[in-house]
Amino acid sequence: MQMVKNLSLQENKLRDKISSIILCAGEGIRISEYISNKPKPLIEIDEKPILSHLISHLIKSQITSITIVTGHLKEQIENYITEIKEKNDSLQDKILLVNSKDDYKKGPLYSFLSITNDKNILKRDLIYLVFPGDTYFEFNLINELITSVKNNFALIQDNSMIFYQELQGIKLKKSEDSGKTISTIRTEELKSVERVKHIEQIKLNSIRESAFYKKIIPVFVFGFKFIENIIDAEKETSVKTIREIVNLLIKGENYLYAFRLSPKSKFFDIDTKLDFLNLKKEKRGQ
Repeated sequence: MQMVKNLSLQENKLRDKISSIILCAGEGIRISEYISNKPKPLIEIDEKPILSHLISHLIKSQITSITIVTGHLKEQIENYITEIKEKNDSLQDKILLVNSKDDYKKGPLYSFLSITNDKNILKRDLIYLVFPGDTYFEFNLINELITSVKNNFALIQDNSMIFYQELQGIKLKKSEDSGKTISTIRTEELKSVERVKHIEQIKLNSIRESAFYKKIIPVFVFGFKFIENIIDAEKETSVKTIREIVNLLIKGENYLYAFRLSPKSKFFDIDTKLDFLNLKKEKRGQ
């Protein structure tokens, strides 16, 4: 009985050392003609905004610190967060809003780096999960992802971590717009873990149906030291995305570990009208 109690205490300590950051600053240009004057994180799935689903999944997974970065149409995001806080007092201290101001116009990397403007966010003993606010994740995927972070906490404290699903080309082509670009990784075996050598972007219409691909789940996990290295590297480069600066860092002594998750749980990047319609079709079929 005592052992169960100790495990529970350890679980609580790890939970409190995981902070989530949701990037909701982008303009969503490719879908703006279909859904105008609304930020993508507020697009509704099952009568709830995508952002609401992600927040609910994180809270259900016992993540108690959520930072939301705003930019384009920020007032709508801010008003929505105010509404849900008014409906649920327990969320008052769990959700923090950070205004990226005009930094988001320079690219997602700068939306992310806007968190450095608040000295209360970055802390040396925390690990940060960085989510896109315009991606719909199933709960089982979020739960599996967070469990993996907890199980490998010590490994990634000074490094970084990413997740992937290994899928055959024919399945990828059936589930996505053929003209879409997806992110995959090349890895090397390092004892009992995988290290990412490079993050690549490939067009679906160029992949082989019989081949298997390590498709990235769009969540980065950063230790404090890795974020410090991102901040330093940004001063010497002109890249615009988190993917690009991570690729630069892992060429040196910085490690990005890769962990495979089950392909059964799904996520949907909402970049285009077709992405949105495919998700709605998927939900109707469940």
